[in-house]
Amino acid sequence: MKVDGKIGIGQAIMVMMLTIGITNHVTVIPLLLSKAGRDAWLSVLLAGIPFSFWAYLLFVVNRNIKQRSLHEWLAQRSGKIVSNLLLVPIMICLYMMALTNLIDTQTWTTVNYLPRTPEWVTALALMGLCILAAIGGITSVGITAGILLPVVVMLGFFVAFGNIPKKDYSLLLPLFQHGYRPLFHGMLYVGGGISEMFLLLLLQPHIRKPLRLVHFLVMLGITLVLTLSPLTGAIAEFGPVESARQRFPAFEQWRLLTIGKDIENMEFFSIFQWLAGAFIRITICLLLLGDLLRFRTRKQRKFMMIFLGGSMIAFTSLPYSDMQFVSFLTHVYYPLYLAIIAVITLALMLVTLRKPSKQEGIGHDP
Repeated sequence: MKVDGKIGIGQAIMVMMLTIGITNHVTVIPLLLSKAGRDAWLSVLLAGIPFSFWAYLLFVVNRNIKQRSLHEWLAQRSGKIVSNLLLVPIMICLYMMALTNLIDTQTWTTVNYLPRTPEWVTALALMGLCILAAIGGITSVGITAGILLPVVVMLGFFVAFGNIPKKDYSLLLPLFQHGYRPLFHGMLYVGGGISEMFLLLLLQPHIRKPLRLVHFLVMLGITLVLTLSPLTGAIAEFGPVESARQRFPAFEQWRLLTIGKDIENMEFFSIFQWLAGAFIRITICLLLLGDLLRFRTRKQRKFMMIFLGGSMIAFTSLPYSDMQFVSFLTHVYYPLYLAIIAVITLALMLVTLRKPSKQEGIGHDP
């Protein structure tokens, strides 16, 4: 194994699977079910059509960047003002990705298996590990993802196939009982989850070889499957009405799983799945934030990691209810995240299509 401070393409995809999987597997599904109901699974499939084109745009931008960091490439091609105008919203998105996942993990932990543990203790324990891993660098994150992901995937197949006797896939039909509006409304939340593939542009400088179009399309396919599988499972097991009422439908599927007549209550396996995804997601967001903030010394980087993590823990301690948090995700976070990423992608395409000057062509700063 090479020791060059970078990871391979396979490791990068595994990191992205855990990073995107936790939100598309868990956070997006209850929003989808509440807005699209039985039509939610079709929203996922149809979202793959426009986002295939979006994945191609990401590939074009990534090919033009040529494994440089995004801020370096933007500074060369568009100047510091335009660069900052694009990088600031990206940094806010990274921060919010980590924060919303920390809040969701904290809520899920308190409700399901640590009801008497103060929430800040849970947040501090998880964030402390994430900060240490982010300081350790991308290599440690890639190796950890390579260890965690196979177990997470095996557990996913275990619960999916183990609950087949309890599934009734006829509940996926009929469609369009409430017209076409729920279908397109659901695509909005699917898009909010898929758009996190934008992280591939930020990860590229940490990857040994340049990503090709097939890697973007494979990642898109994986993301769609990670959303579709637990979504159809929830509808088939609980029905569209009951599954829409559940806060964590993917977790509830573990409650149904039994082995024979004597082994049940196997939902403790979901704890490993969730914490593995949350750990990698928060860690990679902190690491990429550190890249974009461009610290001169390792000490400054460590201090900022601790500051960012501490501020997230402080936000989780604010007085708000889970209903208010879900409302924020539904009406603000995912629609706004999708809009920001769409605008940034178009802006990057314009920068890509702009002809570089002679100085830019040879790699000099403007």
